[in-house]
Amino acid sequence: MVLQIASFLLVALSALQQTPAPTPQSFRISGTVVDALGGQPLARAQVSINLQTERGSTVDTTTGPDGRFAFENLAAGTYQLSARRKGYVEQAYKQHEFFSTAIIVGPNLHSEDLRFELRPDASISGQVFDEMNEPVRSAQVMLLHQGLRLGRRATWQQGQVMTDDQGHYHFGHLPPGTYFVSVSAQPWYAQHVGRQRTVPNPGPDSSQESASGDPALDVAYPVTFFLNATDISAASPITLHPGDAEISDITLRPVPAIHLVIRYSPSSASEQFWVQQITQHIADGVDLGLAVQTTQSELGVFEIMGLPPGRMSLGLASSKGNEPTSGSQTFEGAAEMYASGELTAAVKANEPTSRSQSLQLTGDTEINAWDAPPSATVSGVITMDDGSPLPQPAFLRLHSRAAGAVFDAQSQAHGEFSFNGQAIPAGIYGVTIAQPPASAVRSMSATGAKVSGRTVEIGSSPDVRLSVVISKGSGVVKGFALKDGKPADGVMIALVPQDPEHNLVLFRRDQSDSDGSFNLRGILPGKYTVVAIENGWDLEWFSPAALQRYLAAGEKIQVNANAKLEVKVNVQQ
Repeated sequence: MVLQIASFLLVALSALQQTPAPTPQSFRISGTVVDALGGQPLARAQVSINLQTERGSTVDTTTGPDGRFAFENLAAGTYQLSARRKGYVEQAYKQHEFFSTAIIVGPNLHSEDLRFELRPDASISGQVFDEMNEPVRSAQVMLLHQGLRLGRRATWQQGQVMTDDQGHYHFGHLPPGTYFVSVSAQPWYAQHVGRQRTVPNPGPDSSQESASGDPALDVAYPVTFFLNATDISAASPITLHPGDAEISDITLRPVPAIHLVIRYSPSSASEQFWVQQITQHIADGVDLGLAVQTTQSELGVFEIMGLPPGRMSLGLASSKGNEPTSGSQTFEGAAEMYASGELTAAVKANEPTSRSQSLQLTGDTEINAWDAPPSATVSGVITMDDGSPLPQPAFLRLHSRAAGAVFDAQSQAHGEFSFNGQAIPAGIYGVTIAQPPASAVRSMSATGAKVSGRTVEIGSSPDVRLSVVISKGSGVVKGFALKDGKPADGVMIALVPQDPEHNLVLFRRDQSDSDGSFNLRGILPGKYTVVAIENGWDLEWFSPAALQRYLAAGEKIQVNANAKLEVKVNVQQ
C-alpha cells in the first residue's frame, strides 16, 4: 500500500514538472498620430508611454510614414501616452488643461487603433521700438492669456521674456486662445530729479538726489499693449488658432514721469517708515512690480520718482523700533518681564505695521501715509474635528483668486498661527490646508471678518482672528463614466460641493481614462454631486447657474473621513 502511494506521488510530481508554467499575458497599445486640423497622418512624431506605477518606465517610438505607432508586449496597467513633433505642441493623449486620458491595458480592454490628434504649434513674435523707431533692448514683455480658467473667465500671465539687443521677443508653443501683449521699459536717457528739498543725511536706506538735471528728460514709458494702447481695455486682442504665427510690433512713447510724495508724521524719534513695494495693475489678477527711485527729502517726507501713469498698489510699513529705556536691563530683569508678559507686549508693540493704498496716477500726487487703514493682522488657531492634537505643524494658506496673492502661515504650539509681517489687504480669500496632506478645512469662524463656507472676507478691521477646524482624513471617489451604458473616455468629471460659490477649494475634477474610469482624491467629508459632462472643458463650471442643469442627473454622494466610494455616472451633453 505504501509502495502504491509512493508510486502515485512520483507520477503526479512528474506530471506537474512536465506541465508548462502559464505565460504572462502581454498587451499592445497602437494608433495613429494625425494633424488635429486636417487629419493627415504625421510621420516622424515621437510617441512615449510610461507605466504610472513605475518610475523610469518611459518607452519611446517614432511614427512611420503612415503615422502609425505601436508598443508591444506590455504588462497590464495604466499608461500615460504623449506625443511631440517639430511644428506641433507637445501634449498628452486627449489633453484638456492639466488633464488627459490614460490608456488602461488589460483583458477585454480597448487599447489599439487610437487616434492621437496633435495641434500645430502657434506663436507670437514681435519687435519693440522707441519713439525714434530704434529697437528697445531689455524691455519686459508680458504675454497675457484671456479665457476660461478654473471654471471662470479670467486673464492670467502666460509668459514673460526680455527683448534682445535688437528689441525682438518671441513666445512659442502656445495653445489656441485669446492673448494680449504688454511691454514695460525705461527710456535709456531718462533723468529723474527730486522735486522736494533733499536733507543732507536722510539715512542709509535713502538715496541722495542732485537737483541738477534736465526736467525735459524726466520721462517714463507707460505700460503699452499691442496695438499701442496704454490700457488693456483699449488693447487689440490676438486670437491664436493652431498653426498661427502672429507678428505684434509695439512702439513706446514717453510721457512726463510722475512723482509721488508720501507724508507721514512719526509718533516718536525712533519710529521708522519705509516703502515696502509698489506694483502696477495690468489686468484683473495681474500686477507688475516696479523698480523706482525713492528719496527722503526731509523728516516725514518720501518722494518716489519715475513712475508711469496707471493704477498702482502701494505697500507701506512703519515700526517704532527699540524705545530707549532708563538704566541698564539685566538678564534677570528681562526674564521677569517675560514672565509677567511685559516683554511679549513690548515685542508685539514693535512689530511692523503694514498699510496699503490703491492709487490711480495721472499726474504728480501727494498722499498722507496714514490715510489708509493698517492692513489686517490675521491670526488664529487650528484644531482637529475629533478633538485630538495636531499630528504635526499645519500650514494654512490664504489665496485671493481676484488678486492672485497667496499668504502662508505655520501653526505653532496648540495650533496657534499668525501671518505676522505679511500685509494682507482687504479681499476675499479661500482658506486651505497645505499640510498635513490628508487634512482639509472642515469649518471656520472668525472675529473681525466674514466667513462663508471655506472663504473669508477681510474688510477694514485691523485684527482678524480665525478659528479653523480641520478634518483628520479625506475620502476617495472612484467610478466610471457611462454613455449609452458603455464606458466613455475623455469626459470631464466634476465633484460639486454644496454651496459651490463659497467652497471652490472643495471642487475636484478629473478626466475619464480609456476604460471610462476616474479617480477623485483628497475629498473633505460632506455632501457632493458627481457629474460627467461630455465636452465640458469650455464650461464655466464654477458658476452655479452653469452647473445647475447637470446636478439633477448627477450622482448624489455622502463622503466620510477616509471613505472609499465607487459610483457610476451617466455622461451628459
